[in-house]
Amino acid sequence: MIGLHSLREKMPVFQEEACEFALFKAKWPNGYRCPRCDGAAFYLVASRRKSLYECRVCHHQTSLTAGTIMEGTRTPLVKWFSALYLMQTGISATLLAEVIQVTYKTAWLINHKLRHAIQVCDESRPLKGDLQLYGDFYARPVMSGVFDPPDQRDQPAVVGASIDPESGEVAEVKIKRVPPNEFRRRLFGVDSFGTFLWRHVTDAKSEIQSIEIVKQSDSEGVTELGLIWRGVIGWLARTFGGIGPKHLQAYLDEYCFRINARPNSFEMLLSLCGLTQTVTLGDLVNKKKAVRSVRWSGLANYRQHKNAFQVS
Repeated sequence: MIGLHSLREKMPVFQEEACEFALFKAKWPNGYRCPRCDGAAFYLVASRRKSLYECRVCHHQTSLTAGTIMEGTRTPLVKWFSALYLMQTGISATLLAEVIQVTYKTAWLINHKLRHAIQVCDESRPLKGDLQLYGDFYARPVMSGVFDPPDQRDQPAVVGASIDPESGEVAEVKIKRVPPNEFRRRLFGVDSFGTFLWRHVTDAKSEIQSIEIVKQSDSEGVTELGLIWRGVIGWLARTFGGIGPKHLQAYLDEYCFRINARPNSFEMLLSLCGLTQTVTLGDLVNKKKAVRSVRWSGLANYRQHKNAFQVS
């Protein structure tokens, strides 16, 4: 595990003014637009706490963080940008709190707000083309003081990937929890993937070329989806000591984001932060253990549209 001193040595030095400029570009990639009248001209109004942007047409004032994932924050932008940088490899809230010198609660909230921005984007990008699916179960390591009820110990999940037709390599990947009552251990038939197909694969038949169900390993060794699954399991264990069911999906989406966004994960995450509405601490803490991807009866919907999927 990377130590605190080592992390601080490798961290770039962010300047508040440069961070403000970068967030401005992320929030308004095509130039300032008034959130009320869509005007393009503004005055910069300085105040004791933060600068405000006043529309020259309707005189509406807005702050740089309003309408972004950082809205309402009291944490300096340089610390947010440090967290963005560290999310390129993944970091626990405990270590992040030490690195950027904030409370654990603030570090936890920053991390989960960044994951929320990732999840909002992920929901809008269904897989398409040539697909591969792999199913397995995630079990949090048994640790002192941690007890998961029997029905929450093994969390079924599906690794799904769009495959580049030219190289045959993974172009985009998603890892999603699925309902335990729809996913049968070792009997990975197509119906076990119904929820995943319904929620995370485009419903346009013309955009689905083929779907293949793969195993973790074959005669030639570990498959690429098997390596991705082993990678996320190892990362969760090393960095967090395992994750419980309540927030597991957010961590899975974070891991996939780094794969999909490489090598520009910092720039892409900053862009998502500038375009994503914030989420409150209450919304995150009170999140139901059943994640969004299992709230619908995915299998029933999949069966109604089964002719859209041809699985090998």
